[in-house]
Amino acid sequence: MTNIDYGEIPLPLGWEGSSDFDGKLFYIDNNTKTTTWIDPRDRYTKPENLADCQGDELPYGLEESHHPNVGTYFIDHINKCNQIEDPRLLWRKQQEEMLREYLVTAEEDLAAKKEIYTVKQDRLKLAQDEYTTLHGNLSVAGWKASASSCK
Repeated sequence: MTNIDYGEIPLPLGWEGSSDFDGKLFYIDNNTKTTTWIDPRDRYTKPENLADCQGDELPYGLEESHHPNVGTYFIDHINKCNQIEDPRLLWRKQQEEMLREYLVTAEEDLAAKKEIYTVKQDRLKLAQDEYTTLHGNLSVAGWKASASSCK
């Protein structure tokens, strides 16, 4: 993984760093008798997932590497797999698709609300016309329009 200068931050209790025959740094957890390429301090300094990353940052467990025959590729130490596709680009495409779907849904909701608004406006217009007609008919018949005809 990308070497980060942790300064004075020590490895957790029971951990030690070592190098393989190519000089690549790996970490030994003497508590669990396991090894990993991931610096255990990354848990505290790297985002947990792509959603929390800023710019070209990769989250905890993902590493960008380069091979002369393959070019740039990405190592997922958590799921123990490699991929050529940049996970950041895949994440952005997924986010764009989700945004497109949201906008389609929002447009459909807005159109439905506009339709309801139009129906309510039409009903109000009908009620106002009916009131005007009734008020006019009552005036012609000699009735005085008021809230009550009794005094």
